[in-house]
Amino acid sequence: MKNSLLHLTQEEFIEKLASSEPAPGGGSASAQAVANGAALIEMVANLTVGRKRYADVAAEMEELLATTKKLRLQAMNLIDEDTKAYELVMSAFKLPRKTDQEKKTRAEEILKSTRIAIETPKNTALLALEVIKLSFIAMEKGNQNTFSDGLVAAHLAQAGCKGALANVKINLSGLKDQEEIDEYLELSEKIAKEADQLLLQAEIMAKAQLG
Repeated sequence: MKNSLLHLTQEEFIEKLASSEPAPGGGSASAQAVANGAALIEMVANLTVGRKRYADVAAEMEELLATTKKLRLQAMNLIDEDTKAYELVMSAFKLPRKTDQEKKTRAEEILKSTRIAIETPKNTALLALEVIKLSFIAMEKGNQNTFSDGLVAAHLAQAGCKGALANVKINLSGLKDQEEIDEYLELSEKIAKEADQLLLQAEIMAKAQLG
């Protein structure tokens, strides 16, 4: 993507979020939260692999490292994709609508771009669930000095998940088919419920570990 957000420094990215520009917004910030969560799990794995004390889980940590890196890169891509999706919607709304054909084309493009603007954060939310699940491996089997980092990863991913789902819902008004809207609402509820349940389990684990 031209002018990728990933090429910005952290300070520049935060400044963009704080600006009057509508994008990047909550969707990109949610994807970044998921990417940060995945990165923390990678850190836990990196601080576990090669340690004599954790030799028995070395293979599992290597696998965790590879899997989480893949998810992190996907989440990083979604930071850009969410902003791109917003721009597509805005471009569709700016299409001419003087003739009947132009109106038809415009309506089709708005619907098409709206679906992209829904699918993108939906993918972020689903990705977040995978990151939360992997955080359990990090907390259970990773270097115990980094237990809290695994917990933070779960919290960040859950926050990213809920934020992404908010972006799914706000774009549903652009759909025309109520059945399609209901399907997205049902899926969003299912994902949110699973994310909340997983985080609750992580908190129970943390209480047992950290007091």
